[in-house]
Amino acid sequence: MLGWRVIPRVGFGNFTVSPHGLGIAVGYFAGTMLLARRARERGFNEDHAWNAAALAVVGAILGARLAYIAGHLSDFQSPLEWLQIYKGGISLVGGMLGGFLAGYIYARRMNIDFLQLTDLGAPGIAIGVAIGRIGDLIIGDHLGKATDGWWGWTYKGGELISQPRCTYSTVDGCIVQGMTVHQTALYDMIWSLIIFAILMRLERKPRPKGFITLTWASLYAVGRILTDFARVDKEWFGLGLTGSQLTSIVVLGVCVYFLFERRGLAPAPMVVPRDAPMIQRGTGSPGVQRGQESPGPETLGEPMVEAATTTMTRPRPKVPEEELDPNVSVFRKSRERLGLPADRDPGVPATREAEAAEAPAAPPAAKQPRRKPEPEPEPEPEPEPEPEALDEDLDEFDWEP
Repeated sequence: MLGWRVIPRVGFGNFTVSPHGLGIAVGYFAGTMLLARRARERGFNEDHAWNAAALAVVGAILGARLAYIAGHLSDFQSPLEWLQIYKGGISLVGGMLGGFLAGYIYARRMNIDFLQLTDLGAPGIAIGVAIGRIGDLIIGDHLGKATDGWWGWTYKGGELISQPRCTYSTVDGCIVQGMTVHQTALYDMIWSLIIFAILMRLERKPRPKGFITLTWASLYAVGRILTDFARVDKEWFGLGLTGSQLTSIVVLGVCVYFLFERRGLAPAPMVVPRDAPMIQRGTGSPGVQRGQESPGPETLGEPMVEAATTTMTRPRPKVPEEELDPNVSVFRKSRERLGLPADRDPGVPATREAEAAEAPAAPPAAKQPRRKPEPEPEPEPEPEPEPEALDEDLDEFDWEP
């Protein structure tokens, strides 16, 4: 069986940090790095990936804390304790919902396609959750019910920051050193890695827009519904279900509905030209490129998306075998046009002498008689004025003696 002594804080001297918070930060950064890389590989502007992820941090923190407060309201003595997030108490499902809401607000504000953005980020979320769960394993968080199975985790001492509910079969009902329980954080980490592998496998073929996002949400919801049966948490409405299970059931139902509704849509383009604008929503004029100032919302427009989709999905035309090699085809056509044999190997260059020997002799051209150049006509002399007309002109003047 697995087991270790939990470590509530790590650091040097007076500077210490919680492995829980450090794991979340590293996992979030790794997921954002993967999102930016996938956006860059597909020709999108990765600046939107970083900006959306930065805003999603705020939404995730607020959503995670508010969801935990709503599910454990009786555990707080005053509203001031709601702000003491450093003492622990956050909900992963609530953080995801808050992050998605913040990302949706950013997408609407920047006029980009939210589903395309989340399709790029879904694998990053899966790998980020898996990395973040490492911090939970170090501090011994999310300990579940007692078990005798070989997959159980043995508590070997150390301060538990987030003490599970005292529902065990002990004197005071709380967990004690040496007890073997379900480590639900470990289950969640393994399931997130499996989801990541499934998503990367599904992306090998073009899928409708939003398919990757809905698949990730459905798979993670199924995992939370199953693993929460092993958790020690507050149950609601007498159904034996936790708040995360009830939320996951709703999310699963919505995702399955939209997966069936969108199953007949055309696949979204997996790669766009490098000089294309960032992710788009609806129709409009193309956006600006990286390094330029944006005069307004960036859009790509449906015509370009339809053209890219048609290019990817239309069948390839059948080409005759003799035209598979373009060099051979062009070589034969050019030699046939010149009246030369078309059986020469195009890879062997032919000399001018060999081409001249193969070319048919042209008939001699008939000699044309030489013409003598015709002399240019001489210009005609101007006529001299007649004497009588000159005398008449002189008579018009008044002559004095």
